[in-house]
Amino acid sequence: LRERFTRDLKLEPKDIAVTSMDEKFITRAMEIIEKNISNSEFEVRQFQTEMFMSRMQLFRKIKALTNQTPGEFIRTIRLKRAANLIKQNFGNIAQITYEVGFNNPSYFAKCFKDLFGELPSEYIKTHQSEG
Repeated sequence: LRERFTRDLKLEPKDIAVTSMDEKFITRAMEIIEKNISNSEFEVRQFQTEMFMSRMQLFRKIKALTNQTPGEFIRTIRLKRAANLIKQNFGNIAQITYEVGFNNPSYFAKCFKDLFGELPSEYIKTHQSEG
């Protein structure tokens, strides 16, 4: 599951062979993040509240399933959504930055490059026609 999550652009929990409890957990976690995707104030504290878990429980579970901290998990979902928006010709980089909950375009670009290996502007050139 860890390898699959970090490798795949679109994580589809139904395609992952895991226990139904883990599948339900990841599905719920992703739904909560998606619901709050454009809310730049949405952080681990709100995530744990909506998941009805303590900070440590959430950390352990997310880490075990994705090999990421809850904060990294939220950021990864935001960045993967941004990549999908780029492919769909959603708008310019600034619009996408704010749409996925980042307030700082340069931080967004840095995080995007860390995950995808190229800046959003480079990603647009190579992937926008795919959408």
